[in-house]
Amino acid sequence: VVGAIKSLEALGDVISSEQYQVKRWLLTGEGEEVVEKGSHEVRLFNVIKDEGVEQKELMASCGAWAKIGFSKAMANSWILLDRTKVESGPMVRKKVSQVQDSLQNNLKMIKAGQSDKIDDKAKAEYKKRKLVEEITEKHYKVTKGSNFSTRIEKAPTELTPEMIASGSWRTTKLKPYNLDALGMEPGAGCLHPLLKVRAEYRQIFLEMGFSEMPANNYVESSFWNFD
Repeated sequence: VVGAIKSLEALGDVISSEQYQVKRWLLTGEGEEVVEKGSHEVRLFNVIKDEGVEQKELMASCGAWAKIGFSKAMANSWILLDRTKVESGPMVRKKVSQVQDSLQNNLKMIKAGQSDKIDDKAKAEYKKRKLVEEITEKHYKVTKGSNFSTRIEKAPTELTPEMIASGSWRTTKLKPYNLDALGMEPGAGCLHPLLKVRAEYRQIFLEMGFSEMPANNYVESSFWNFD
């Protein structure tokens, strides 16, 4: 699409385009799972029985998301650890009777395109948990130009003998030349091997303390010509 827009713009004032960016929030695969099944902390809370459950049993039953669910439930003060039964390990008990899954509700809003209704701090936290990701989309607003046409005709770049002979050059719209365009950069040459050796020896003598005589005197006295 971008290539087609640039090609039409190169034809002249056929169209004009304006580029702008739009940032959107999308759910990751893990975020989609939270929308479908609930947040990890709420799912872990629902596994806990009223009389409590051993921590090792709880972590084993929850699987891969047990650690994040346990830490978030503890941070929200939904659960507590009872270490009175040391011989069987700590027990995990509910600290509140019921909880609300605000994370799942917020992710549903993001999925529905209502991310602007969610606090930026919350979105940053979800991004840190890899539940959402922010993407930047490039959009183009295209409008008609003064020479807009549904037929694309490529303007000729130079006069031809046929145009001159038929006189069609009078009505033909030629492609304008860009006189400010940079030409092709000429290929750089390289020193001759003998010149490289001479430059190397010259540098050696200069480092030894010798000075270089002027070499631009085309007429010299006989004294310097060893007569």
